[in-house]
Parts: sequence; structure tokens; C-alpha cells
Amino acid sequence: MAIYTKRLMIRALSVADDYAAYAALTALPEVSAGAGFDLISNPRMMPSALKRQLRSPGSYGLFKDDELIGAILLFERIGQSGQASEQHAEISYFLAPSAWHCGYMVEALMALIEELQQRQVIKTIVAEAFSDNQASINLLKRLGFSFVTELRDPIIGRQKVVYELVLSPICG
Repeated sequence: MAIYTKRLMIRALSVADDYAAYAALTALPEVSAGAGFDLISNPRMMPSALKRQLRSPGSYGLFKDDELIGAILLFERIGQSGQASEQHAEISYFLAPSAWHCGYMVEALMALIEELQQRQVIKTIVAEAFSDNQASINLLKRLGFSFVTELRDPIIGRQKVVYELVLSPICG
């Protein structure tokens, strides 16, 4: 499946086609720190971690003129019961710093959310952002996400905010 927007193509990532570009993108200091890749203390573990992400069915690349400029990672959310639910998802996303503040992520997320609404499987999407990442918080608000709570990330030790989007069923 590929989704086309005015400026982007969004498609599933794969190890065979996208590993080198994905590794280069996640190695950028701003991306690594913001997405938590810098928490992997053993550099030899990074290729394995990246390949696992690329194999995940919810890993999408954002391509502009055939260049990977970002990613959206969509995972089944683990509920209070400890079980994953395909009806509830958690989303994370990142862009190359050269693509920041150009509207690419809002464009991509709007298109992906529309696609998910049409599929009518996922009912809610949760997203977290660092409390000081105003651009990401503004993005979530613009997309219709509602504030849920603020918490201190136990691994990173930084404040985060949690937002949720309830997908509206499409009537046909």
C-alpha cells in the first residue's frame, strides 16, 4: 500500500529497500535524541533494532522525490490487561531536521489517519511528546488529538505529554 499526498509518498518500509536510508536518518543526532535511538548503549545492537522496526507492519516511510525524509511507526497498544489490541494503536514519528517546519508531518499523518479511518480497524491512537517539544504538541492538537495526561518518562527521566485521537467511523 502506498499513500500519495500533494508532496509525499508514504509506504511501508522494508529492510531490503530502505535499511541504509533509515539507518542514516536515525543516526542524525536530532532524530536519535528525539526518537530515543540514543538510548541504545551498545552500538552493535542498533542494526538489529532498526531491522526489527523495518520488519514491523506498522513502519511507514515518508518519501519526497524518492528520498526518505521521515518515518511514522504505528504499533498495537498494550492495554491495562497487558495484552496488545489491534483496535488501539500507539504512534511515533520523526523527520530529518532539514524537513522540519515544512508541514510534511501534518500532511503525512492526515493522510495516514484518513486511511486508517477507511479501514475501520483502529479506534484510538495514542501519541507521546516531550513536554518541551512544542512543535510536536501543536501537530497533535492540529490533528485533533486530545490531551490525556503528563508523566515523567521512567527511562529518559524527562516530562512527556500523552495525547489521544478517537477515530470516527466512516459512514457509507
